[in-house]
Amino acid sequence: MNDEDLDQDATGGYIGEATDDINAAFTNLSFKSSITDHLDIRYSISEDTCLAHLKLLHAIQSMKEEIGYTDGLWNLWNIRGKWAMDDLRADADWTMIRTLEKSNSKTVTRVGQSRIREKRWALFVARAVDRYEAWWNSLVESDMLTEEDMADPDSYRYKKFPTSRKLIWEEKMLPPLDVLMIFHTHMLNPRSFFEDAIRYGLGTFWASGMPWKLIHQAIDVDFNYNVSDEAKIHWSTTTGRRWRNLKDPMTRVVKCPFCQADNEVPWTTCGVNKDAQNEEYTGLIGSGFGDGKFSHKCSFCGHENYKELLSVSKFVTDASALLEKSIPMPGTILDPQYGRPELVTDDIHGLRLPRTFPNRMIKLELRNRVLELIKPPTETDKKTTEEKSKDKRKSKSKSKDDNKSKEEIKTPARLSMNAVRDMIQQTLSDYKKIRNIDSDKGFFGRYQIHTWAGISTRKMMSRYWQNFSPFALDLCAAVMRQGVFIEKMVKIDWLHSPNARDTMSRLITKYDRFVQIMTKHPTKMAVPTLDVDLAWHTHQLKPSHYYYYTVSTTAKFIDHDDKIDEDKLSRCFEWTTKTYQSMFGEVYSECTCWYCERLGKMLGVSTNDKLSDTFHASGEVETHSSSKSAHVSFHNAVQTIETADRKKVTARVRVRQRQWLDQEYKKAAKRAEKKGRTLPPKKDYLSQWGTNFIMNGPYPFPPLFVPGIYYGWDPAVVHNGVGAWANCAGYTCGNGSIAAGSCGGPGGCINGNGGTCGASGAGGSVGGAGGGGGTGGCGGGCD
Repeated sequence: MNDEDLDQDATGGYIGEATDDINAAFTNLSFKSSITDHLDIRYSISEDTCLAHLKLLHAIQSMKEEIGYTDGLWNLWNIRGKWAMDDLRADADWTMIRTLEKSNSKTVTRVGQSRIREKRWALFVARAVDRYEAWWNSLVESDMLTEEDMADPDSYRYKKFPTSRKLIWEEKMLPPLDVLMIFHTHMLNPRSFFEDAIRYGLGTFWASGMPWKLIHQAIDVDFNYNVSDEAKIHWSTTTGRRWRNLKDPMTRVVKCPFCQADNEVPWTTCGVNKDAQNEEYTGLIGSGFGDGKFSHKCSFCGHENYKELLSVSKFVTDASALLEKSIPMPGTILDPQYGRPELVTDDIHGLRLPRTFPNRMIKLELRNRVLELIKPPTETDKKTTEEKSKDKRKSKSKSKDDNKSKEEIKTPARLSMNAVRDMIQQTLSDYKKIRNIDSDKGFFGRYQIHTWAGISTRKMMSRYWQNFSPFALDLCAAVMRQGVFIEKMVKIDWLHSPNARDTMSRLITKYDRFVQIMTKHPTKMAVPTLDVDLAWHTHQLKPSHYYYYTVSTTAKFIDHDDKIDEDKLSRCFEWTTKTYQSMFGEVYSECTCWYCERLGKMLGVSTNDKLSDTFHASGEVETHSSSKSAHVSFHNAVQTIETADRKKVTARVRVRQRQWLDQEYKKAAKRAEKKGRTLPPKKDYLSQWGTNFIMNGPYPFPPLFVPGIYYGWDPAVVHNGVGAWANCAGYTCGNGSIAAGSCGGPGGCINGNGGTCGASGAGGSVGGAGGGGGTGGCGGGCD
């Protein structure tokens, strides 16, 4: 079959004609529950809701394949495949790419075509996020949250928000499937969704969650999403958008941050006519609003707008709302330790609340500087007298620009969140300013920023680093990461299993136990297997009960980590496996890959050996092949991009981790041979858009993502190290976890048992009790 045939047939061919027997498990679902105890995990999660969730995931995957395999969509043609390899990032394996080009041009073309398909999908998702924003705005029930609301113990807009009445869903209210997909991903980041809903005043919307009955009725057995004409009209009337994503305009209105004029900018500049000459091909990164390097010159004032500036503009807009309307900054709304809307009052010592430190800092110290951040380049480049005097002092020492070309020195740096970070860092380095922000009247000693004030500052900054949307996180990148999990669910295909309902029952029980582990070990990070993750996700899609249940059982609103470093994920999975098998006497990962097989053995207790042997002897192993089993859920695994200094610290640890994996594979192979079993190969493959990608390890960040082509920033990397891009300001915390969205564990950052990890100075402490991994470190540890 050639590529043209593949594009024509792959839109739904993997599903085929479903028979009544195959569809029996999910044809007639019931969403009525007889359980009245809110502390019963089954109050809002059941076999039927899990099956309905799987139906939604299959529908999303079907939509994804239809978009990706539509040749020529947005003038992105498969015929350009050979040239789609030319704009890879600088650290790509060019030696291998050039070798492939010389030896097998078909391979290069196929990989290039897979990149083009990913680009189509990336553009579609970027547009879907924009459409979701329009839907979100149409649902707003009240004015935005104010600082006064946060101090009112009787306010349903804040303190009593979790008890909001539920929105009564009607069929006509259902959004298009692409928007439903973004809604789904937003809810799977519980604290971010909670914060956004509180801040924008969407109480009933948050409380209602996913309308499973209506969604089940809208998705047929072939996973087509069908709604009434009334729903389509209601959507267009309330949002001003077309029902189909592809029918919306190919331009977007973007406000110039300098003159505030509206500009129509293209969604992408990557499309070219099918018969265009090769030299006209512009690559897949592009400068459109949905491309990787958005840039547009204002048609009114002539100044350039770009994606880094959009993040600064968002910060300035939010800071202005704080100054003018007392709307609190994002990241300061929920208690950073417990994730709850805790009343804002002075504590027993009369000190100001640490969580609201960023709001006070902006109002008392940064007011003028924030409002003057965005100026036309000619004004921004003018130096103050103080800055000029600093330059004179610096000129006496060796210039830092000695190794730069004249062209580099002349080119002014683009305004980005680095400027905001530097501004905050300068403030936090002055203990007199910190004392003023906290209204401290003492006169003795150097005044230090409170640990939780530093954490809240980082939380606030995380809403802007690599994110210029109105939400707490970049939903486009989150959808891309979530897509790895969705594809795995479709591949396993529990939905069409004759034992589907029994499987759902088992995974709910397993998830219940998983929560027990988090409750018993609040400072550890528990890592789910795929089956646990399905139940966990399904529970999160009913936010009000998920909030009530997790707060009641663990005292914290448990977050679902959206980004975890791949090596940390492995270490924490090992700990989770050992703990689960110790507490419940059953195999945690019912997977036969070498990693899961060896993990059971290396725990060092005879019980685990017996559990593994019993599992193999039971015959269940035949239904749990390594490619279709409850392996570790790694959709949130990311690669950490570190500074040179940071690499010096972590390089040995990472090398040792890889060395350990090699050693464990050899041991697993010997054990399998001794037991007369066949061990799956060490290297596995992920198939994406017709191309196989090597998966060299059990938990890697997804290798199928294409750097540079996405709206916003790359979805599978975080930056780390003091001074690194997207890292936090000094004197708050030096690890990039929160700033880049990688904070995990049951309680989010720090977990309440230690200080921050980062630069020392007037405002900060050095290291947490766990230093970024152990108790009290960023994310909570598992070691």
